Amino acid sequence: MTTQPSHGLSRRGFLGSAAALGLLAACGGNTTQQPGSTPRRGGRLTVATGGAKGSDTVDPMLLNSVPVSFMARVLYDQLADYSNQMRYQLAMAELIESNATGDEWTIRVRQGIEFHNGKTLDADDVLFTFQRTFSLPGAVTVGKFKAFVDLNGITKLDQRTLRLKLLRPAATFQSALASPFKIVPVGFDPRNPVGTGPFKYKSFTPNRQWTCERFANYWNATGESQPSDAPAPAGLGPKPYLDELVVNVINDDSARINALVTGQVDAINQLQFAQIPTIEQHRELKLLESKTGAWTGIYMNMQQAPFNDVRVRQALRLAIDRDQALTACLSGHGTVANDLPEPFAPGYPASLVRKRDVEKARQLLKDAGHEGVTVELVTGPVSTEAVSMCTVLANNAADIGMTIKVRQVDTATLFGPNFHNWQFSVDKWPAQGNYPMLTALTDLSGATDLTHMADPDLRELRSLYEQAQATTDQTRQNDLTQRMYQLEYDRGGWIIPFFANVENAYNVKTAGWPKDDFAGRTFGNARFEQVYLTS
Repeated sequence: MTTQPSHGLSRRGFLGSAAALGLLAACGGNTTQQPGSTPRRGGRLTVATGGAKGSDTVDPMLLNSVPVSFMARVLYDQLADYSNQMRYQLAMAELIESNATGDEWTIRVRQGIEFHNGKTLDADDVLFTFQRTFSLPGAVTVGKFKAFVDLNGITKLDQRTLRLKLLRPAATFQSALASPFKIVPVGFDPRNPVGTGPFKYKSFTPNRQWTCERFANYWNATGESQPSDAPAPAGLGPKPYLDELVVNVINDDSARINALVTGQVDAINQLQFAQIPTIEQHRELKLLESKTGAWTGIYMNMQQAPFNDVRVRQALRLAIDRDQALTACLSGHGTVANDLPEPFAPGYPASLVRKRDVEKARQLLKDAGHEGVTVELVTGPVSTEAVSMCTVLANNAADIGMTIKVRQVDTATLFGPNFHNWQFSVDKWPAQGNYPMLTALTDLSGATDLTHMADPDLRELRSLYEQAQATTDQTRQNDLTQRMYQLEYDRGGWIIPFFANVENAYNVKTAGWPKDDFAGRTFGNARFEQVYLTS
């Protein structure tokens, strides 16, 4: 299995071709710039984000909040990536190739990529990043690699090339490299973070502000941008177009939109669905909305009563009114889901649909001996819809004879010491692009598992996962993925009623924002390098 640029382009050839594509897009694309507005290079973009907390960090291996996740894209880059439409593509690697059995992979990085400190990216940096992933306590990226990567099995072939002999076949290994896996230089120090992203670190105060400045030697400065209603004109020069990016933390929803309306900031994320009419009432503001595969889920701890009984879990899944939840929580800005994540992933079973059935749910609860049971659902602002979604579920559960007491806490409490042991709570995930890989990060991960699936279901899920990794036949892989989905559908511990659109808003004196953000990381998947100011 080989993943590489077509026609074996060198970095210079690749960048030249990308520049030509960008020029054609700029010349022929439709734009929606305001009449009289003139694109300009430079300047400062100030945005406001929600979802931050005091434990936020600039370490790209500790992606513990919404702003940490999107700021990792600003400061760092990857070997491979997904486009805003969740299409796999190479990034800083010019080659990612496996042998026929998928247990040996070769990675070759592009020539001449520069870190913010002037160091040239090489194979040693990739090896160091793997080593740090395995050794750093709390690294969220380790779950997708630990079952396969043997640090002692990594060989440096030359200055730009590594060969990884895996512990077992991993047919989707290249997908793991494309979901968040930021490459850092040898000796990386999070107190003075250095990456290869379009902006370099200037300052950071947890739960208050990030400040970044343009990196003049950004490796993908002339690469193709994500589709936009107002792409930058060719004469604006290489990316990033901004001189400075300032990200202010405003966790309060009302204060955040007020900052945009009053001109204190140029753009905001996590716009509440009820606030959309406010944006529409101001001519100088514009909504940036995209469908997404990101999901907020309610999880049930399957090793704690009453959720250790599959009948209780299925009763709740049948109790929730998904159409009502879509309307009440999102004002219709999203699509109904059926407790299964990754709608853009290969093998996603769109035919598995779950309709509300109060009578069946009530009977399941009775058969399980839990009629009239009371449980506590701990929730918090992990997303704009999390709290209201829990309220809808509580109201619906009353119809089947279950009392759910919703307890709202702040993010520090929610993600505190009890996070992996709550009986009943919520979490949010961006789209990963591959369901087996997401499973490695959730149900099969000791570090980030929340539902605590038990044997024999866990054993079966792990077996299906390993079989899917052991085949390079896409049809066979999709079949095994669908069987994994079926197990989750029948006996899993997640309630996912919908996929919410991602909602942002910006002042029309800014432009270049991507139209799509299927991963749901906000701000057009944090592609700030293609955003520019107008005058």
